[in-house]
Amino acid sequence: MLDGDAAAGRPPPARVLDAGCGVGVLGICAASALSAGKAGKAGAAERAVAAERAVAALVRCQDRDELARLFTLRNAAGNGLEVGAFAEPLLAGPEGARWDLILSNVPAKAGAPVLGDFVRRSAGLLSPGGRVAIVAVRELADFFRGQIALAGASLLLEQSGPGHVVFVYAAGEAAEAGEPVRAGPGFLSRHPFYARAEARRKVAEIPVRVETVWGASGFDEPGGAAQVAARLAARVGPGKIAGGDPACKGGRALLVHEPGQGFFPCWLLEFLLDNLGPEGIPPVVLSGRNALALEAARHNVSRLSAGALAVPAADLRLGGEALLEAAGGGGYSLVAAFPELLPQSSLPRGSDQLAALWGAAARLLAEGGVFLAAFGSSDAERFDRKKPPGFARLGSVKRDGFRALAYQAGRG
Repeated sequence: MLDGDAAAGRPPPARVLDAGCGVGVLGICAASALSAGKAGKAGAAERAVAAERAVAALVRCQDRDELARLFTLRNAAGNGLEVGAFAEPLLAGPEGARWDLILSNVPAKAGAPVLGDFVRRSAGLLSPGGRVAIVAVRELADFFRGQIALAGASLLLEQSGPGHVVFVYAAGEAAEAGEPVRAGPGFLSRHPFYARAEARRKVAEIPVRVETVWGASGFDEPGGAAQVAARLAARVGPGKIAGGDPACKGGRALLVHEPGQGFFPCWLLEFLLDNLGPEGIPPVVLSGRNALALEAARHNVSRLSAGALAVPAADLRLGGEALLEAAGGGGYSLVAAFPELLPQSSLPRGSDQLAALWGAAARLLAEGGVFLAAFGSSDAERFDRKKPPGFARLGSVKRDGFRALAYQAGRG
């Protein structure tokens, strides 16, 4: 597309958005093309500069996955380029932002309401003369063709491949101006097309109600890891969890890492409310890779505890500074983690995810705080064998192929 613009004498886009960037391929290619075009006009001396730092302001890459954001930055740096990268919903961005080019390898499982809004909103976020270019699986071609028409957009190009279809469209005279998606508290109220269903389930015998969203794993079920974690937390007891145990010094906040759609943190708050009353509920912090899951969990937790914080974190180690800041710097009385372990083959040689998880927990917990982790049974066994000094095991629950383990910091 950029080559075609150059051949036609059209100026290159000044602002590019890669929506749902994954590891950054489209955004990095756009940044490279823009940099090469500028360097080509400037002459050989300036072409020797590998990256134009101005491109960081021109190309915004976004993905719901914090790990994807980190890989995008790494891949851009490896190519001598800079891009802006953010863990956020599709088409989020600065208020009033307008784009000359929006690129997207559209996530097919994002949900029809979300994809329909994407087409309408993307057309409304274009600057004059701007375009949207999307790649869709062939099965969704009719859907996108219809949505482009409904949005009042002008279809400029449709090109089919073996399994995918490329659509390029512009705003058109009938398209309405739009605003970026805005993450944060009230997300589902502002953007109800993300709401998928209401689920009422029992977690460790306590009824829990959550509203689920498109784009987050788990959908309508709490999952086996949440069930065993809840049963073990109930055994540990509300006093230790909420920081009321005399052994817990300084920690009066709860951290749930990878909360899914919110079943476990909602169960936790219902459990503490039943046993301690509203005055016994510490502040709640939610962290994890998936920005949409964090929005869902925050929405559900907010019915039970005002002011829950959500912190994007690929894992507990990488999120350490932000998570300590969210706790007020005093550590947590509870860190409940549902780690999403990566295949060892995808990691650098010598990497040890389980050892890193222990190290992160030691840093985040207040003295006497409780560390609760839930895995598949085989990962849990390996995790328990790596327990470092300074932690005392409080208990274990195993059920349906999942196992939860609890430890107290500063007692081993």
